Amino acid sequence: MPFVLTLPVLGVVLVLSFLAFVQGRTAVNDLMAQNLDQIHLQITKQLDDLLTVPSRINRVNAHMISRHKLDLSNIREWRHTFFEQMQAFDMLSSIAWGGANGEAVWIVRNPDETGHVFAIKDGSTGDEVYEYQLDPTGNISGKRTGAYKYDPRIRPWYQSAITAGKPGWSKIYAWMSKDGTESTLGIGFVQPIRDNAGQTVGVIDAEISLYDISKFLDKLQVGKTGLAFVMNREGQLIATSTSVPVTDLEHKLLSASASTNSVISAAGVYLNQEFTSLANITIPYQISLDIEENSYLFMVSPFEHTTGLSWLIATMFPATDYMTAIKAARQRNMLIGTVAVGITVILGLVFAYIGVRAILDLVGHVRRIGKGDLEHELQLRYSPEFAKLSDEINAMTADLRDRMRLRHSLALAMEVQQSLLPSDAPDIEGLDIAGHSAYCDETGGDYYDFLDIAGISKTTAAIAVGDVVGHGVAAAMLMATARGILRCRCQESGSLADLLNNMNDLLVEDTGGERFMTMLLMTIDALDGRLRWATAGHEPPFAYDQGPDRFIELEGSGYPLGLMSGVNYDEYSFDSVKTGQVYVASTDGIWETMGPQGEMFGINRFRELIRRYAHLPAAQISKSISKDLEQFRGSSKQSDDIAFVVIKVL
Repeated sequence: MPFVLTLPVLGVVLVLSFLAFVQGRTAVNDLMAQNLDQIHLQITKQLDDLLTVPSRINRVNAHMISRHKLDLSNIREWRHTFFEQMQAFDMLSSIAWGGANGEAVWIVRNPDETGHVFAIKDGSTGDEVYEYQLDPTGNISGKRTGAYKYDPRIRPWYQSAITAGKPGWSKIYAWMSKDGTESTLGIGFVQPIRDNAGQTVGVIDAEISLYDISKFLDKLQVGKTGLAFVMNREGQLIATSTSVPVTDLEHKLLSASASTNSVISAAGVYLNQEFTSLANITIPYQISLDIEENSYLFMVSPFEHTTGLSWLIATMFPATDYMTAIKAARQRNMLIGTVAVGITVILGLVFAYIGVRAILDLVGHVRRIGKGDLEHELQLRYSPEFAKLSDEINAMTADLRDRMRLRHSLALAMEVQQSLLPSDAPDIEGLDIAGHSAYCDETGGDYYDFLDIAGISKTTAAIAVGDVVGHGVAAAMLMATARGILRCRCQESGSLADLLNNMNDLLVEDTGGERFMTMLLMTIDALDGRLRWATAGHEPPFAYDQGPDRFIELEGSGYPLGLMSGVNYDEYSFDSVKTGQVYVASTDGIWETMGPQGEMFGINRFRELIRRYAHLPAAQISKSISKDLEQFRGSSKQSDDIAFVVIKVL
């Protein structure tokens, strides 16, 4: 009879334990999915920052070559510029030049080695390239460390640039160690350089080591024992958070399905079976996989970079990272319930209640988190396992609170930065002016302003347009600093070149040359018809004349602000400003806008927009350009900040 009476109690204990376990597991799966989303966002941000630098460096060097700041007749002197760029951007592994005449120069930082190596092949070295070790200041230390025959024109990176005929990425290749036993992967962004006649004079190359991506993945916390890896659209491994190799014995890229890591291999096999082509993965994809008797939450998301790279980010999250403590508690609670039922019905009920309460508290707490309550702390002190689990969940909740505070802070930063932009265009008789800006994040580094420069006439409009490398909070802070410096300096009279000289020296002093920005300053006088401008690595204004239906080609060059002190900038002028002409000062976010298929908007389309809408008022021109850019982008996310100013001569 006592046994019969205890059966319902035992049944209740078992049922409650099972239900609590199922609910707890569902809640934990939701938490794991949210965690993976955050990890993929971190990886995407890191890849975007890493891959943006080579194209920006190539653009700067190409501009310096076109303006003879880098002299093709004396490439040995390029060492100073290349070294400063390598110092400013430590994610770069090398910067190289290969000339159509066979000359070459580069600076390289080998993986896991300190210091830089300078190599030169010019008229004084003959058919050989000479290598030298550089000291921490960029000067050659000691005698040359190597010499060998070398022709850049037959190298894959040179030929890939010539074949493509435009800037782009080279194929991923292996760097060999000095003894030839180990390798690490590298990739270069290459760009052909042409003279005014359109003849190729050489190729500029900026490279990064994919080993840096593996180091970043290794530092990520993917649960307790999870892993992350990056692969190309052919399913070949690029980087992993594990120590397993990503190349075979012949130093060729290894497919994920052939990895020596059983978890990565199983994930690669599944993708090959599930998708006819990995190029079909265009949105994040999640599934639960059973591998070696363990359940993993597997997530794959596409990574598309503005420079054309298309990769896949994958993470594997074992459910046991969260479920071990829950399973252990479940077994303990069932044992306590069974023993309690064997002694007395009352003790059985008490122990059953104690056993399931912790799980129910956990489920209730997770539901509160799901509803947005992040202030409550979970206190599961029934056992060391539960105490540890509650501490980890409380730590996770604290991280979520920090992220919410960060979002709030970013919203405030966005309001502050928007307030820094001009609220109204200057009212100058004879000129119709409108400005526009759009950030891809809450804050950004693109900037425009209408200046009040001491000494200029009331019939003159003064405009500034700037572009900080990168975007986000860091770019916004540098933009705000530059704005303050510029506005303060405008209280004194001087040329536009004087303004840039002053800004550059102060920014170098503040940033130490580790961050830089481009800027265009221009004035247009409605009375005497003169346009003046000075540029620090920024595109000169676009000028369109409706009468003859032609664009006026304006020139100008200069070193970007914040990289090197002591730079002297030049001022340019145009004396034929006429009625009906339209001038547009813009950042490169317009022509680098990407469509859904990865196609770039381009400068020619931008010029066509100026021609198409030139008959409209400046404000309507601005709105029409913004609308056309949004239509071209379609469903794609805006990947770069945009700022521009339209000036129409009435």
